[in-house]
Amino acid sequence: MMERITAAQLLDELHIDPSDEETETVDRLIDDASAIIRGSISDEVEEDELLSLSGNVFNRLIQTLATKLYYDRELSNGYGAGIQIMLNQLRAKYQGVKHGDN
Repeated sequence: MMERITAAQLLDELHIDPSDEETETVDRLIDDASAIIRGSISDEVEEDELLSLSGNVFNRLIQTLATKLYYDRELSNGYGAGIQIMLNQLRAKYQGVKHGDN
């Protein structure tokens, strides 16, 4: 099974110099992004289920949302189209599995 993206990986992708403070911040934002995504899909879904179902999409969603939160903690402009597209795709896949459509 795929692992969830780490703060170090996201910092590297964003070309942000890692420090203890930045790593802690990004780690919290990754946790927050995961919680927001899971809450948007189902109250019962766990990270492991989404990583197993579609790890690449789930991790990209976490990366994208955590990045958005890094630069705009209030999400003042909402999720954005890309996040919504990936979220809809992951939600549909999860619901399909839960309802036996796969």
